[in-house]
Amino acid sequence: MSSAAEQVLALFHKSDDAGEGEEQISLLEEAVRIADLSGEMKLRYLAREQLVSACVFGGETDKALVAYSWCLAQFDQNPAGFSQWSILWKYKWIMGLIADFPQVSKEKLYAMMDDLELRIRKAGYGLRAVYNQRYRLEKFRDNKPEAIAYFRKMQAEPGDDVSNCTACEIDDLVSFHIYCGDDALGVELAAPLIRGVEKCGSVPHRTYANLLLPLVRLGRQEEALTFHQRGYPLIEHNKRYLDRIGDHIILLVLTENFTRATEIFEQHYPWTEKSRDPFCRFRFFRAAAFLLGSRATRGQRPLSLNLPKSFPHHSVTGEYDPTQLAGWFEDAAREIGKRFDERNETDFFCRTLADTDSLNALQKPFPLAWISSRSFRA
Repeated sequence: MSSAAEQVLALFHKSDDAGEGEEQISLLEEAVRIADLSGEMKLRYLAREQLVSACVFGGETDKALVAYSWCLAQFDQNPAGFSQWSILWKYKWIMGLIADFPQVSKEKLYAMMDDLELRIRKAGYGLRAVYNQRYRLEKFRDNKPEAIAYFRKMQAEPGDDVSNCTACEIDDLVSFHIYCGDDALGVELAAPLIRGVEKCGSVPHRTYANLLLPLVRLGRQEEALTFHQRGYPLIEHNKRYLDRIGDHIILLVLTENFTRATEIFEQHYPWTEKSRDPFCRFRFFRAAAFLLGSRATRGQRPLSLNLPKSFPHHSVTGEYDPTQLAGWFEDAAREIGKRFDERNETDFFCRTLADTDSLNALQKPFPLAWISSRSFRA
């Protein structure tokens, strides 16, 4: 084994110990640097494969896209030299993330989807994974009839080695029924995930967040807050879940736990300044505008907030007008939403933002303290 390979493998071991996030990504970026200096193609490829995984699961999507593009180009030049299954598996990850970037054209998205399908067909796999990705893309573009049709096609296809894991497939089923307006069934189907019977690296992390608003709509605030208490710690330290943090903030506003919602807002706003993912920023900014607008309507002004000096309207006194602040976050979300809507040829994002105030009809006080000493069994 070469000296470079020994160094790279040592960094792999350190990255495993570091866990998901910035430290792991930094260690693997160093592994890529050392591998590149070595000139050993397989080592360079392996280092980037590890980096792709770390960036996908650690919230650095833009870096994952760059590293994966390099790997795909090398695979196409020498398909016998690398794992076909691995490149296809990661292609699914990339396909599930690329729509988060409005600068990627609609034509490019569909060209990538067609390319993924062609590669999966040539490799001899079925289309379950492809239909799953097509469902997600149409859902993202607010094309509900097509999204539902692709989900049904996915269900009719048998699973294989490029299909999602069982936990992810259940999570998709939960989200699908909520998307179709059946909150109760969605919550019911989530039981194996909530009980821990099925789980993976991202489930039930995102499942808890997905269930919060449906539970409020069902009048089950206590369960929603219990899911918040269980789910938030799973995502609290990973920038990958910035959009899901927004879901937790909205729940806390709807149950009038304003102090806790504000604490979470303060803790995670700095992530938005580093995040390259416009979709995640949109979701967080929308939640922040809702929180601050709600506090303004209750006459809570000025607000004392701990925001970094890098915030565009930073106050040296730490006091802010919640109405003005809500307007800034709403404007920031609107600008991102316009870019998505122009690319997607819909008005979904701006409509979603405009409809946010309608959530006020669901507000009902339910202090977190009421459930602090109680337990809920799913």
